[in-house]
Amino acid sequence: MNLVAELVPFLLSRGYAPNERAPSERELAELFGASRTQVREALSVLETLRLIERRPKSGVYMTVESASIEALRLFTEIGVPLPGDEGGQAAEVRRIQELEAIRLACRRHRDDDVDALLRCLDDWEGALDDATRIAELDRVFHCGIVRATQNTVLLRLVNLFYLMTEQRRAVYFGSRARQEQSLREHREILDALVARDSDRAVRLLDAHMSSADSYWRDLMTTGLRPEVSASTPARG
Repeated sequence: MNLVAELVPFLLSRGYAPNERAPSERELAELFGASRTQVREALSVLETLRLIERRPKSGVYMTVESASIEALRLFTEIGVPLPGDEGGQAAEVRRIQELEAIRLACRRHRDDDVDALLRCLDDWEGALDDATRIAELDRVFHCGIVRATQNTVLLRLVNLFYLMTEQRRAVYFGSRARQEQSLREHREILDALVARDSDRAVRLLDAHMSSADSYWRDLMTTGLRPEVSASTPARG
């Protein structure tokens, strides 16, 4: 993974056009002081994610515009900014998916789905002031709603977004007030889901997600660092 983490920003920073030829395995091995085998293995990872294409007897070509959604998680894991406005676009996709998911969940949820969501919120109340744990429970709650749709493909897609934003959400939940506010909003959303009131559930979830989106938009506009509680280490 170390060589992959070095190759990705190197290739992206050079501004290759789609299908433009990148340095060869030999050239990359020399640039990074690695063996051809190590470079070949790293390129295999990038090819699996469709960031590159290796063409026999021709070379390595950039195909970032065709990259798989899993490539977005790789970017966040190694600290590479998402290209262009893909961060905002990913948030937009999440909103579309989750709002439709809660409509389906209102119709399809089972008793065990509700029980799991109730346990999640009970755990949340006991974890206040632990921003990292709250961020994980936030993922569990939102994915629990999607799980209640009984659609496993949709669950995989939404879960990927939450894994991508794990560190960012830990910073967001560095505020005790924000932890408590989200808990209250989650309880209201769950009440609407249990009542199978899809219109109210969608309205509450939409407002809940808008609040977090506004926080990050304001932060990017002002350039201020997010407040971080003592339980959440500052991130560079």
